[in-house]
Amino acid sequence: MTRSALSPADRALSLYEALPYPNVPLSQSARNALGEMFKMSYTTAQYLRTHMLVPSEGKVMLNAGCGSGWETLMMAEANPGAQIVACDLSPASVKLTEERLRRHGFTDVQCYVLNVLELDRLGIQFDFISLNDVLYLLADPTEGLRAMKKVLKPEGIIRANLHSRRQRQVFLRLQEALQKVGQFDVPPAVGAKNVREFMGSLQEEVAKAVLWNPANYTEDAAILNNYLLANDKGFTIPEVFGMLQQAGLGFLSLVDMPDWSVESLFKQVPEFVRQRLETLSVMERLHLYELIRPAHRLIDFWAEHAGSSLVLPWTDADWLTGSVQFNPLLMDNTRFHQEYNKALQENRPYEMQWTGATHGRISIPAEKVRWLAPLLQGPTPVAELIQRVVELGSLTKEQATDEVLTFLTALEDFLFVMLQ
Repeated sequence: MTRSALSPADRALSLYEALPYPNVPLSQSARNALGEMFKMSYTTAQYLRTHMLVPSEGKVMLNAGCGSGWETLMMAEANPGAQIVACDLSPASVKLTEERLRRHGFTDVQCYVLNVLELDRLGIQFDFISLNDVLYLLADPTEGLRAMKKVLKPEGIIRANLHSRRQRQVFLRLQEALQKVGQFDVPPAVGAKNVREFMGSLQEEVAKAVLWNPANYTEDAAILNNYLLANDKGFTIPEVFGMLQQAGLGFLSLVDMPDWSVESLFKQVPEFVRQRLETLSVMERLHLYELIRPAHRLIDFWAEHAGSSLVLPWTDADWLTGSVQFNPLLMDNTRFHQEYNKALQENRPYEMQWTGATHGRISIPAEKVRWLAPLLQGPTPVAELIQRVVELGSLTKEQATDEVLTFLTALEDFLFVMLQ
């Protein structure tokens, strides 16, 4: 088969055989990649779905399109005691995944060379499936969703994503332009070299308009996965919701949902906008956000079997009679404990990257660092935290109750703390 005759699927396979993605050293640990582990955490997604803390022990999980195995490693680290299965169309990627997992002590991971559309050949039903940076490359992404639904347990969760057409529009245009000058019909290394020449030869104002920065494209993989990515496609929020419906799946949440808040886009939300927002569905609000600020490369979502869950908001009574804890990902992370304790000792705010928060960052004021400290030891009754606030400051019990419930509710929206 000649290069020019390669189908998009064959070209993608050729690319990932040569350059398994992502290019992360085999020795690198995923233990502190909390922002990415958040997306792979079964317990986190199930808490959002059911308001229950469901442990990962004994659950069966699939990393479809595993690539170089970096995401598979994060899945294994984020879900202690789970049975991990991985598959990819590329034999080189599957081999690298096996090597990476063995190197980090995960010796019982099952790895297969398999097309995501043929998952039912495994004969396994899964509690959790993650398909990252693959769905938008399929000829029909809805078929990929259906293939995952077939092997998803009734209470299971799918995590997948699609490129945003609004954010990705410059790359999609340049892909089409480069295709017209023959760069999808040459070997990848030649194509990467030619893209650098093409982009570097543009007038300065043109290069700026198409967001070309040579410092970001020193590696061939960065060019091939953006400017020469065969079968790349972009989608809008309404299209994503439509595909989920066609596949018989229900939308659970965006993985980075708080960062899609329309209100966060305004210095002060105009009253006519606020009134209108109250009438909009989740889909309409998300679509409004992408129309105003298309900042997210991926529309990254959790999905479930249609109609399989309904979670009501916690009431104040639930909070006052319950116990709260940090997300299990945090409780199992040594660096988090060390850095939180350092902030506590130095009486300063605590900050960290957290995918579930607005702009991907958590910030806890110093006084709240103090009264949240008992959570480092495990689940703590909310009533005890309220009493602690009273003892640490000059607030009445009523004022302390308002402060604690308001702040805990905000942290729970970010899935940073969880209520039992």
